[in-house]
Order: sequence, then C-alpha cells, then structure tokens
Amino acid sequence: MKIFYYFVEPASYALDLASNVYDKNEIDYCFIKSNTLVISDSKSNKDFLDKKSWILRFRYVLNCFKNNDFIIINGYNNYPFILTFIFNLFSVKKKYIATESDTQLSIPNSPLKRFIKWLYLTIVFQNKYVLGFAGGSNSHKDLFRHYRMEEERIFLMPMMVDNSKFTAEKNTFHYPFTFLFVGRLVSYKNVEHLIQQFNILFSDKDAILNIIGDGDQGKYLIDKYTSEKVIFKGKKFNQELVAEYLNASCFVCPSLFEPWGLVVNEALSSGLPVIASKEVGACFDLIKCKETGFIAEDMQEFGQMMLTLFNDAELLKRYSKNASDLMKNNWNYDLYDNCLNKAIKKVEQWQ
Repeated sequence: MKIFYYFVEPASYALDLASNVYDKNEIDYCFIKSNTLVISDSKSNKDFLDKKSWILRFRYVLNCFKNNDFIIINGYNNYPFILTFIFNLFSVKKKYIATESDTQLSIPNSPLKRFIKWLYLTIVFQNKYVLGFAGGSNSHKDLFRHYRMEEERIFLMPMMVDNSKFTAEKNTFHYPFTFLFVGRLVSYKNVEHLIQQFNILFSDKDAILNIIGDGDQGKYLIDKYTSEKVIFKGKKFNQELVAEYLNASCFVCPSLFEPWGLVVNEALSSGLPVIASKEVGACFDLIKCKETGFIAEDMQEFGQMMLTLFNDAELLKRYSKNASDLMKNNWNYDLYDNCLNKAIKKVEQWQ
C-alpha cells in the first residue's frame, strides 16, 4: 500500500518526525509551506507546495491522489485536504484520507460560525473514507466524535518532539530557583499575568523567571517588567534552547488557549516539572494523573502551584523523575510509530 503525508511546514518537530518515523517507514511526504517560526538545524529536500504555481499545486495534489492508496494530511481546512476530499467524492476508486489534528474540541460562540463549522466538519467527518488522527487522547478525539465520526475511524496520533534532544535526568537543582517560559509573547500566552503572579509571590525569594521568545507584546512586556528577577532572553533555538531547559527548575505554561503545546513535551523530556493552565491541550496526556506537574484552574492557583514546587525540594525531584520517565518510556516515537501502523493495518483491512 502506497502512503503519502502532507506536513504543513518544515518546523523542527516536523522534520524530526519525518526523519524518525516517516522515512523509516518509507512513506513519502511534502510540505505545504516553506516558511516556519520553529527553526531547525535540519533541512529537507522534499517538495514545498508554496514554491509552485497554483496550477502545479493542483496537479501535484491530483497526482498524489492518483498514485497513493492512503493519504495523510496535517489539518482539515487547507487546500490539499479539501482537494483530496473532493477528488475522492468523484472517484470510482475510493482512497482513505486521514486528517491529523492537534485541535481540541471548541464550539464557536457565533451562531453563524458555529453552523458553518458544524456543516463542514459533519460532512467531512461522517464520510466513511475519512479517518481522524487525534494529537491527544481526550478533547482532541472529542473533536472528531462531536462532528459524528465513527469511533473505529478515530486514532491517537500523539503530538511529538524528538525527546532525545532534550533528555536529561535532573539529580540536583541549582539556585536561584529558575522558572522558565518558552513561547510567543502574544496576549493569549498570558505572559503578563504570569509575571504579575511571580512578582507578587517571589519578590523576596531566591527565584528568577526566564522568558524565551518574542512577539507583538514583546516590547511592552520588556519595557514594563524587566528586572533582575524577570529576565527576557529573546528567541532561542536548537542547542541554545536546550541549554535553557536544562538550566531551569520548573516550566510554566499559562496560556489562555493552547491546542497542544509542544513546549510541554520539551520541558518534560528535559526533566522539568510543568505547571500549565487547564486550557493547554497537552495536560490530559502528559500531566493529569501522571505526577509530572500541576494543572491550574486560574492564575491565582497557578501562582500557588509555583510556590509549592519552590518550597518542596523532594516533590520537585519526584516530579522531575516522573517527567523524564514518562517521555523516555511512553510518549515517544515508538508510541507514534505503533499508532501509525495500527491505523495502516486498519486501512489495509478495509480496502
């Protein structure tokens, strides 16, 4: 059976996934876009569709449909997915199409948007030739269920980074106690409220908050909050970013909205306990009932959880070990590979 995969962009985690899973399974792939915010040392010699004219893109997607038996596409609202779905509707020889998504179930507030989303996804997800590849095992699967996809066509396809780049077992934690945030400095990442909680609770304690990243709120946050204890370090990639994880004590992810949050994977692989808001998609699979960190209902609780880990060295060490063990022994490329091959075997049975 010939299989083809559409990645969205050549982000570092996508290139690592391609190298560690898709290349090893001899599955061909391309990238929809050539630009990415998540820079990698690695490069790819695969096709980038945005470097082609619209006519050539159309032909490319059509040829992929004709020449493959199973097509996997990252996302369900981009033109490779929509075109492939339409081709399949009018094809005599049906193909199986999987949409891989890190999106949690979210119902739009606007009645019009809610209706449009319901209409589109119900039509797509009820089609018996469409499979759902959910990045997580809770709300991510509920997205497909809500729009009436049959349970047998929903598969876990775990959101993944290359754990080996970050793997560390922390036996000691150095002071000052270092809280670490990594991400874009935009409003929904909730960095300002994180800083405010830190300043209220840790002004007289031996602790610092390192903030990695930039964005629309960068200048405002830097001008207002830079101090000896709140340190903005700008963008970091590759080994510089790894060093920040390895030198930290605890990772903080206070986002108001986060479909998944691969930084949580990176932090746990680095042996860091994670404090995350309940809106972070990775919480269910990587924190809840795992003793790898805390899930906060609001920012006041978030701050108290920061204090708990700061004050309890034994708890910090235990959560750190649990974090490393979870990523090393469970949430890794072997899990992804097993999930992928399970789906492939199902498709082979159905054909």
